[in-house]
Amino acid sequence: MPESTVEPRRHIEHDDSREWCPPLDRRTALRLIAMSTLAAVTGCGGSTARTSSSAITGGTTTSTTTLSASKTTVEQGAPLTLTASIAPSAATGAVTFHDGITSLGTGTLASGTTTLPTSFSTIGTHSLTATYAGDTTYAASTSSAVTLTVGAASSCAETLEGEEGPYFVDDSASGYLRSNILSNLDGTSTQQGVPLTLTLYVFDSQNSCVPLQGVQVDIWHCNAQGVYSAEGSESTTADSWLRGYHITDATGKVQFTTIIPGWYQGRTTHIHLRFRSTYDETDTSGSNTMQVFFDQMLIDNLSTSVSPYSTEGQNSTTNAGDRVYTDQEQGTTLLTLSGSTEAG
Repeated sequence: MPESTVEPRRHIEHDDSREWCPPLDRRTALRLIAMSTLAAVTGCGGSTARTSSSAITGGTTTSTTTLSASKTTVEQGAPLTLTASIAPSAATGAVTFHDGITSLGTGTLASGTTTLPTSFSTIGTHSLTATYAGDTTYAASTSSAVTLTVGAASSCAETLEGEEGPYFVDDSASGYLRSNILSNLDGTSTQQGVPLTLTLYVFDSQNSCVPLQGVQVDIWHCNAQGVYSAEGSESTTADSWLRGYHITDATGKVQFTTIIPGWYQGRTTHIHLRFRSTYDETDTSGSNTMQVFFDQMLIDNLSTSVSPYSTEGQNSTTNAGDRVYTDQEQGTTLLTLSGSTEAG
């Protein structure tokens, strides 16, 4: 698709890393997983399989479902991949993966196989199954259970800080405590773009990497056109979309529903995060700040081929040319994504 001739809206974010970087009150470490639905990065390791204990038949040909997991013992938040295989391989349609009675997500069969990258935040034993919905020729069937053991994280790396930037605003107002940040606090002006589910785990790197519960995680970023809400310079003071915060649970987890941001002059595509282990709405000094980034090929594809990003054209600042990505965070906070620009 040719680039749009529409001139993108431009503004410049100043290099104010010293002014906007508050001192650390506690070292934290993050495990970042960006997911569409419940998808995460693909795992590796030995595979354990379970086949269907009984095939379900109907007025159609019998099918058999086999479930395998790339790992059967993982640490909290670590990625792994579930694979469902249906026999006969000519079977078509959808397979739903379950953790007990909870759906983890659904995959579409291709040559009788589908996969689901995922992760688990709850420590303990999980019983996983895969259910084939059936099609006009083959009956539905459910696999035998695969047992997964999830343990506490045993190691973690300290996450480098990145500047806060000039677009943070006080979010102590009622309503900012939310997971879905797509719209204004009153539900209006829902922002359009490629759906993104962002999951973060916060660990204490100086205390055996135990999960940090009760940490306030603030998130803010621009929309697909490169504009921030709640900013006078953007004429958006009445808006609150793409801003909010949530509190980590006992597993150190928070999750946000949002979109992939656009870009503006001088910066590559990014999301701002602040972690407050001692939150006080009148004082933001006891916190860590960072930014997370996206694969360059994805960014280029969005800016040339996917609406509404393509109306802004291609950004002249790449990840490699971005001061925060290269100098401050040294490429360590690049998200690994699964899914698609169509489905999120």
